Amino acid sequence: MEPPHTPIEKISQPDKLSITLAMANTTTVSSSDISDSKKEIDTSTEIALESTLSPSPPVPSESLKPSLLEGGVKGWLAVLGSLLIHCFVFAPTEFVFGVFVLHYQDVFPGSPASAIAFVGTTGSAITYIAGFLSGILADRFGFRPTAFAGSVIMALSLVGASFSTQLWHLYVTQGVLFGIGASFAYYPAIAVPSQYFVKHRGLAIGIAVSGTGLGGFGLAPLTNALIDMVDIFWTLRILGMMILVVCGGASMLIAEKKVNPVEYEEEQQDQERTMIGESFKATEATDVEIEVKNNKPSFFQALHVFKDPQFLSLTLAELTASIGYLIPLYFMQTYAVYIGLSAEQGAFILGLSNGSAFVGRILLGIIADRVSNTKTLLFCCWATAFSVIVFWTFAKSFGVLLLMGMTFCMFVGAYVSLVPVAVAESFGTDTIASMIGLMYGAGGLAMWGGSPLAGYILDSTLPNLSYTPVIMTAGISLVLGAICVTSWAYFHWRATRPVANGGHTKDRTL
Repeated sequence: MEPPHTPIEKISQPDKLSITLAMANTTTVSSSDISDSKKEIDTSTEIALESTLSPSPPVPSESLKPSLLEGGVKGWLAVLGSLLIHCFVFAPTEFVFGVFVLHYQDVFPGSPASAIAFVGTTGSAITYIAGFLSGILADRFGFRPTAFAGSVIMALSLVGASFSTQLWHLYVTQGVLFGIGASFAYYPAIAVPSQYFVKHRGLAIGIAVSGTGLGGFGLAPLTNALIDMVDIFWTLRILGMMILVVCGGASMLIAEKKVNPVEYEEEQQDQERTMIGESFKATEATDVEIEVKNNKPSFFQALHVFKDPQFLSLTLAELTASIGYLIPLYFMQTYAVYIGLSAEQGAFILGLSNGSAFVGRILLGIIADRVSNTKTLLFCCWATAFSVIVFWTFAKSFGVLLLMGMTFCMFVGAYVSLVPVAVAESFGTDTIASMIGLMYGAGGLAMWGGSPLAGYILDSTLPNLSYTPVIMTAGISLVLGAICVTSWAYFHWRATRPVANGGHTKDRTL
C-alpha cells in the first residue's frame, strides 16, 4: 500500500530557496495503516521543499545558520572597508565643514554664515534622505558597485565644488551631489558587517562606524593645513582624489556574505531554530543540495515593510530623534561662550566629546554582544535624552558641560551603531541596506530641519538670549525617539518570545 503524500507547507519568504534532500533507509509510517499494524519501508525518499518569502516578515539568513556568518578574513576586511568609507562620507559636510565655513566667508564675502553652513546641512541631510534609493540599489545590484559609484560621485562633487564662483554652486556640488555619493557609499558600508557577524555584531558595527570619529580627528587638521599651504580650491581637489583612492579601494572590500552549502550541511544540527531542521529532525540527510535564487525586491515591494510594527517603530524613532541629534553638536561650543567659558574651552569640550563617541561605539558594542542588543539600545536612547534634559539644563560650568558633552556623544554614538543591529535582529540581513536606507531617509528629513529650527528658536529669544528652549527642543525629540525604540523592543519581544509548544510566535531569530 502506498502511503499518502503529505502536502508540503509553503512559507512566505523574499528569496526562493529550493532544497533537495536524498534520504536513505527512512521509515515512513502511514496513519491509515496504524490500526492494521502495517509499516512499509521506502528505501529512497526524495523530498522537495520550495518556499517563497514575502518582504514581511522575512526569515533572517542567520536563522539558517548563525555560525556561518561569523567573521573570517572576508568579514574583518569588510569591517576595515566600512571603517575607511566612514572616515570620509561625513567629513566634508559635518566634521570638517567648520574649517570650510571660515574660508568660504572670505571666498564669498557678504554671505551670512548661516547660508554657508546650510551647504553642510544639505549634504548631510541628502546623505540620509537618498537612503530611500541607495539602500535598495545596494541590495539589488550589490554592495561593491554601489559603494564604488558613490566614491566616484563624491570625488567628482568636490572637484566640481573647487570651480564654484557663486554660493549656490556649492549647494549643488558639495551639498546635493556629495550627499548622493555619500549615501551610495554609506549604506552598503553600514549594512555589510551585519552579514558577517552575529555573536560579535555589535562590536563589528561599532568598529566600522567609529571611522567617522577617526575621520573628523585626522581630516580636520589636514584640511586646515592644506588650505594654508595651497588654497581652498586645491584642497577640495586633493580631498576628492583622496576619496576616490581610499573609498574606491575600500568599496572592493565590502562584498555581501554568501552562505556555503557544505558548511550548512555539516553544522545544520547545531541550529536552535532552523525551520527545515524542525521539519526533518527525525531523518538522516545523506545529500544536501541548495539552490538560492536571488529575487531582489523592487522599490514598491520594499515599501511594504512599513506595515511591520517593528520597522515602523524604528523609523519613527529615527524621525523624532534626528530633530535633536545635531543640536548639541552644533550649539555646544557657542553655549560654552554663553556661560562664560572661552572659545578654546568650548572647542576642547567638543573635541573630548567626539572622542567619547569613538570609545562609546566600540565599548557599548561589546556590551551589546555580551548582554543584549535590545537592552543596550534602550539604555543608550534614554541615557542620551537624560544627558540633554538634565546635564545640559544645569550645565553652568566647564565640568558639568564636559560631562554633558561626553555623556551625550558616548551614548548617541552607540545608538547610531546599534540601530543596524536591531534591524538585523528583526528582519535578517538579506535586505538590510534597503531597510536602513528607508529608516535613515526619514531621519534625514527631520535632520534637515532640526538645526535651522533650533537656530530660529534661539534667535526668537533675543534680546534676552536663552538656550533653554533649544535644550528642551533637543531633549523632547530625543525622549520621543526613546519611546519609539521602547515600542520596537516590545514588538520585537512579542515576535520572538517562546510559546507553549516550544516554538516562537514568528520564525525570527534573535
